[in-house]
Amino acid sequence: MLDQNYLIEKVRETALNDEKVSAVLMYGSFIRGEGDRFSDVEFYVFVRGDGELNKQKWIESIHPVDMYFTNEFGTDVVVFSNLIRGEFHFKPESEVVVVKEWEGLTSFEHKDKMNLVDKDGKLSDILENIRILSPVQDTPQNIEWLAQSLLNNLLFTKNVLQRKELAHAHHLFGYIQKYLLWLIRIRSSNIAHWESPTKKLEQDIPQNWYKFYMESVPIMNETSLKKSLIATFNNAQQLFQELNISENLSVLLHKITDDYIKSED
Repeated sequence: MLDQNYLIEKVRETALNDEKVSAVLMYGSFIRGEGDRFSDVEFYVFVRGDGELNKQKWIESIHPVDMYFTNEFGTDVVVFSNLIRGEFHFKPESEVVVVKEWEGLTSFEHKDKMNLVDKDGKLSDILENIRILSPVQDTPQNIEWLAQSLLNNLLFTKNVLQRKELAHAHHLFGYIQKYLLWLIRIRSSNIAHWESPTKKLEQDIPQNWYKFYMESVPIMNETSLKKSLIATFNNAQQLFQELNISENLSVLLHKITDDYIKSED
């Protein structure tokens, strides 16, 4: 039995035995059947009444903890003594409706496994009435938005690189890679792991598209950054053509590319 499965059962048991807890929703790798010994455990805990609960003490009752803190997103993050990461979102019971707001944004195809504990039936009611199990990501509108986002970050990175801010440019490539990968996943007809587009990438997309992605992953020196930027311009042009991106965006991509090439001559 994986240590993560032990922790999941302990969360279930702790919630069932705590009258303050109304429901627990689990998300992440284990609801998809993809969890392994390297995976995190992730939960939303809905608390009855005003939502008052000693969060740290509650988590520590599950398993010994080496570190606990609240990150920049307001998530309670824990490192258990067995070096497994946990993420906990504690919400008042009245905010269980937030799950409904995820409809169309995240996948609910494994919603039966998301419902870890539900004493009052509110979480079950919401999950049972979710209409969109798996969001459609390859609509023309979304593809156009992804292309716009990629162009925005390509221009930003080009300008920063030309200013010789190598560390800043290297950081911005993370945004380029995200939007590029989403377009690649659409082009290769594999939108699995959409929320984390690098997850299982080696298995999810064909080798030629994986090579495209690798060409957009520079090391932090000027030569590598410039090489990756040019490669990304070229690969984006192919993607724009194959995905039938609107002409005005294709023209803008060529304009940005030409401006950069001329500046480097």
